[in-house]
Amino acid sequence: MYKKSNITTTLIIVESPAKCKKIEEYLGPTYKCVATFGHLRELKSLKDIDIQNDYKPTYSLYEDERKAKNIKNLRIAIHKAEEVILATDDDREGEAIAWHICQVFDLPIETTKRIIFHEITESAIINAVSHPRNINMNIVHSQQARQILDIIVGFQITPTLWSAISKNNKTGLSAGRCQTPALRIIYDNYLEIKESPGTKIYNTFGYFTNHCLKFEFNKNFENEEEVKMFLNKSSFFEHIYTVSQPKKMLKNPPQPLTTSRIQQLANNEMRISPKETMKNCQTLYEAGYITYMRTDSSKYCDEFIDSAKEYIEKKYNDKRYINPDIDSLSNCIKEGVQKNETDEKSSSQTQTKEAHEAIRPTNINLTEISEKATSKEKKLYKIIWERTIESCMSSAEVFQITANISSPYPDGKYAFSSELMDFPGWKIVSQKNIKDSGKNEKEFNYLKTIKENIIVPYKNITSSLTLKDLKHHYSEAKLVQMLEEKGIGRPSTFSMIVDKIQEREYVKKEDIVGKEIECIDFSLEERNITRIITKRTFGNEKNKLVIQPLGILVIEFLIKNFDNIFAYEYTKQMEDELDIISKGEKIWHNLCDLCYKEIDNSIKDTGDGLKKKEIKIDNEHSYIIGKNGPVIKCVKTNVDGNKVTFKPVKKDIDIHKLENGGYTLDEIIDKSNLFIILGDYQEEQLTLRKGKYGLYATWGEKTKNLSCFGNRPMENICFEDIKEILDKECNDNICKNNNETNEHAQDFGQEKPKNTTNIIRQVSNNISIRSGRYGDYIFYKTPKMKKPMFLKIGGFKGDYKKCHNDLIEQWVKDEYGVL
Repeated sequence: MYKKSNITTTLIIVESPAKCKKIEEYLGPTYKCVATFGHLRELKSLKDIDIQNDYKPTYSLYEDERKAKNIKNLRIAIHKAEEVILATDDDREGEAIAWHICQVFDLPIETTKRIIFHEITESAIINAVSHPRNINMNIVHSQQARQILDIIVGFQITPTLWSAISKNNKTGLSAGRCQTPALRIIYDNYLEIKESPGTKIYNTFGYFTNHCLKFEFNKNFENEEEVKMFLNKSSFFEHIYTVSQPKKMLKNPPQPLTTSRIQQLANNEMRISPKETMKNCQTLYEAGYITYMRTDSSKYCDEFIDSAKEYIEKKYNDKRYINPDIDSLSNCIKEGVQKNETDEKSSSQTQTKEAHEAIRPTNINLTEISEKATSKEKKLYKIIWERTIESCMSSAEVFQITANISSPYPDGKYAFSSELMDFPGWKIVSQKNIKDSGKNEKEFNYLKTIKENIIVPYKNITSSLTLKDLKHHYSEAKLVQMLEEKGIGRPSTFSMIVDKIQEREYVKKEDIVGKEIECIDFSLEERNITRIITKRTFGNEKNKLVIQPLGILVIEFLIKNFDNIFAYEYTKQMEDELDIISKGEKIWHNLCDLCYKEIDNSIKDTGDGLKKKEIKIDNEHSYIIGKNGPVIKCVKTNVDGNKVTFKPVKKDIDIHKLENGGYTLDEIIDKSNLFIILGDYQEEQLTLRKGKYGLYATWGEKTKNLSCFGNRPMENICFEDIKEILDKECNDNICKNNNETNEHAQDFGQEKPKNTTNIIRQVSNNISIRSGRYGDYIFYKTPKMKKPMFLKIGGFKGDYKKCHNDLIEQWVKDEYGVL
């Protein structure tokens, strides 16, 4: 039994350990805070779901050592505490984790207190502790349905991908409930780009007035003849200047930050991915600088609105800077206080989504954060602070005028617009806006000084060739926007979805080199028309998401066979149904059953005759997806039968052009990275490669120099040739290791091994698990060590015969300080 402390303690359980110090500081010595480090239990596969029994899940504790150790520590802390309060995140996953804690540690679900807070500040934490609630089982069921739906989609459909394309051990081909529709968005964008190569047109600009202002012509020309005709007429034409009366316009403040908006803003302004944005936001949240960063809400709490009003009035000494509709930003939810059940049922879906606040600083008076923060954290905080204060301010008021200049064509005119800032409103926050308004004011006042209906001579008129309607690849920010618009996933999953399709290598973030076009431009100056020949590149793009051949093959197969499952509307409907379940208005397992049966019918329709995708290049070569990605499969027939080898393929292959026979073999083989995959050796892919110093073989993490083959062509070396060399070297090494073991094993209490059968498992080049007289042990030896080390394995938590090698390596490093 654990010995209890004399001090009465209340245990607060959160998800992240970074919150604990501040929470303990705010609540005092009678409170202790510990973390779950995320989920405690998992569903490993479809076998863990009892489909016939209303999809009842059977959870397993995570088996890795760190999780096991943390669960042990949690159990001790819970046993010592007088009271346990669950403070996991206020979302579906957080509610489920709270429920799992009760299940694992036998806490009563009906009476165990559950609190929520959206910022780590003293007032928020104390307020939350003062207003606990119970675990909301409707939200837990919504999370269970979400998790089971993901498993149903993944575990039922993914095997068909393996049958039709490849198992692809490198990245693991898979289908996903939200992952696949996200890939489909990128695929649709790819098709749009292919179908819209752009249309050649001429843009025309005229430079007029003493300030040589650039006026834009409102018509485009389609060819050189039209341009030359226009410029000829313009050379003698009397251009008449007119200007509109100043028109007052309002420029509304930006909206408060949701998860989607901060990911897009950070991607556009800081060039960081949604995943990195969320990581930095998490750090800012845990440090108490900002509110919870996973939210759909565009509202603020009343307390913050009051503090924002006070800050704005004090900072700018004018109440006009406060948004007159600022109270409409209120979410009317006090921190820690929950709506009653009647209110929840009567609230709309939008209100349910907006249980959180928008992302904002916890203290509006804090314009800069600690010097200890990273540069990215500081910049991100500045973006959040500026956007928040701007959203609470009044609209900017400007006067706009447009100057027009006539042309030889009655329906054609030149235009130049300028604005004069009358009241800056929210734009006063950014210095950039102030600088821009200064430049605009000069142009505005200058245009007003020019008399109307006078003739203004042109300085220069230029018509330049460009590409119109050229489609662009999506950035990560744009993909997040599209996910939100189509209702795919939720704020907490956007960054993970974007990351997952890249991790699978369906999509890569790349710079796109545009197409260079010879352009013939025309310039009119002093009645002389000059023809200018130049080259310009159109379509250059930076850091855009580009679908890869593997991604195209995957999505086209899934659309062909499971279009209904991965349709945007179906995915959105699933998300909406999960929201309905979270409100207690639908039985969770009915949704799982609907999805399961629909997928089951689609799988039956595909039939049993799925064949692996091979794109034939010629009689001996075809393009396939191998274990490590796309390769060229070479099948040659000799006296011994068919000899199959594999060659590397270039990365920028147009898969549709390939399917249509648009490439020769030489055009697609990557000769800069020449290798031939020969087969499997010691359960690893054996590859023959050619490097700077000649031929060598690789399998797993091992390499072997093959200089013994001299200048022999790679095509003339077969699997058996290399296997013979490797087997001989392996036998030599075994003899050497056994001799070393014989010399030192008795120091460890082991008998001298007579052969290699005492090796239970080869963990890495330096580590193996072996059996001895007194049980199993770890044999550790690096190439630099003269003698091996014999290490006890008894302290390893887990099945060292079956678990992943990484867990054993990490344990050896932590336990013995080696590696």
